[in-house]
Parts: sequence; C-alpha cells; structure tokens
Amino acid sequence: MAGREEIAGMSLRAAFLDTLRQLGCNTDALMLIVVAALFYGFYYPAPYSQGHAQDVRLAVVNEARTPLSRQLVDLIEASPLAEVAARPANLAEARTLLVERKVDGVLLLPDRALDDALRGQDSGIALWINGTYLVRTKALGQAIQGAIVNTLNNEAKGRLGVSIEITDPVESQPLFNPNLEYGAYIFPAVAPVILQQTMLFGTAVLFAGRRRRGWNELGGQWLALSLVSFVLTLTYFGWFFAAQDIPRQAGIGALLIVALFAAGAIAAFSLFAARLFPNARAALLLLIPTSLPIFFLSGATWPREAMPGWVSALGA
Repeated sequence: MAGREEIAGMSLRAAFLDTLRQLGCNTDALMLIVVAALFYGFYYPAPYSQGHAQDVRLAVVNEARTPLSRQLVDLIEASPLAEVAARPANLAEARTLLVERKVDGVLLLPDRALDDALRGQDSGIALWINGTYLVRTKALGQAIQGAIVNTLNNEAKGRLGVSIEITDPVESQPLFNPNLEYGAYIFPAVAPVILQQTMLFGTAVLFAGRRRRGWNELGGQWLALSLVSFVLTLTYFGWFFAAQDIPRQAGIGALLIVALFAAGAIAAFSLFAARLFPNARAALLLLIPTSLPIFFLSGATWPREAMPGWVSALGA
C-alpha cells in the first residue's frame, strides 16, 4: 500500500511539473495565460487613470447676456469636467453642433433665466446632452449643476444677504468607491473575467484534444494551473489594485482565501472546457467570442435583478 501511494504521489508530482514545463515551453499558451493577463493588468485601467471625464465639450446659448449669466458660463468653463467649446448665437446652431458631434451637450440660458430662478420661478434653463456616453453625460451634469448652485448662491448673498441651500433628498455615501471614479468601478469588475478567460484560452491551447490518462495526471494539471492562477490573482487584486489606487478594504488573509478558491475554480473550469474540443483551433474559435457575454452577464454593466429571468439564470 505504501509503495502504491508513493507511486501515485510521484505521478501527481510528475504531472504537476510536466504541466509547468509545457506551459513554459509552449509560447502560445504562455502568451495567453501569463503575458496577456499581465498586459491587460497595465493596459485596461490606463484610459481611466484620471478617474473622471474631463473637458467634456459644451455649447452655451446665452440669450440672457447679463453679467450673472456670463458669470455662470465662466464657472462652467473653470470646471475641470466641462469645456465651453462653442457659444452659438441661437439654439438651432447649437443643436446642429450637437447632431454633428462637435459638442457633447447644449446649454440654453433664456432671457432673465437666472433672475427667475432667484425668485423661485421656472427659469427655462434647458440642457441637451448626447446620451451615448454615460460618463460624459454625468460629468456635464455635475459641472452645470455646481456652476448654477454657486452662481445663484453668490447672487443671493449679494442681493439679500442670505445663502441658498440646495440639497438632494437622499444623501449618498459611497462605501467601496468613495471618489466615484469610473476606473475604480470597472477594473475590479472586469479583472475576474480577464483572469478566467486568459486561463481558459491558454488551457485550451495546452490540452484541447488530449485524452486524460488518469486522475493523477488531471490532478497534477489542476494543481499547476491553480498555482499560476493563484499568483496572477494575487498580482491583480494586490499589486495592480495598489498601483492603480483602487480602493481596497479586505485584509491579506481574506485576499489569500479568495485568491485560493478563485484560482482553483478557474483552473477546474478551464480544464473541463478544454476537454470538450477536438483541438486548440476549434476551442479558441468558439471560446474567444464568449468574453463579452460573460462580462455582460456578470451584472457589472446592468443589474442582474433587472435582467429577464432566463438571462439572469444563464449568468448565475
């Protein structure tokens, strides 16, 4: 019995070492599992390093042409979120700029709009925004809202000696993304997909079409891939998150536990999926297009509670 256990243990160890050797010698698999994962760790969050959209182009139609309305436009221009890119003479010209995508939004300041707002009347201030880009839409809204509140508040202090307090009915206190940065939201959501898909593609290159010769071989392969995935997961949720200043609240113990279970699950799923295909080419042709659907079904871009039941069940 002892001899058999020793042989079985050596077979498991041999399969483990052989899998690592194959990964190191197979350029395609190494590029997919290790190099691609590390590359995406640097590349994916790079466009979101500023955290918020900046200098979103705005056209302002200032029909009021008063010192107060000009002060409002100057405050919008001073905001890092918006840039007054055009000051057309009328609304028709401004909307043409919006349709031609030369600006991302149009702000209309009718005659006496701010004076009416100070009296509590309907000001008629209107805003048209290209809703294609939600992040830009949010940035413009924040810039204009802040400028209007500051302008009205300063004017009320000058005229009446009082300040205007404009508060939201609900006070929001973000817990996991305190600065509401887009990169801090999207990168943690997409990181597990990157780790899973790169491992899946690389495992398919290594093992698609190969027959398993025993449980020890499978166990050794799983342990080797789990080790690689474990190191990559720690690199992502540890070093990459720290380098990109992603908010982190979990301690090192929790990170190790999550990385351990995630790595094992990713490796097991990758090995199972790879065995379903006759060769690496067929596997990659069918698996590569699954990345976007998997991300969408994760609930990061749209709440799963708002999805149709069958779609939510598919992503479970």
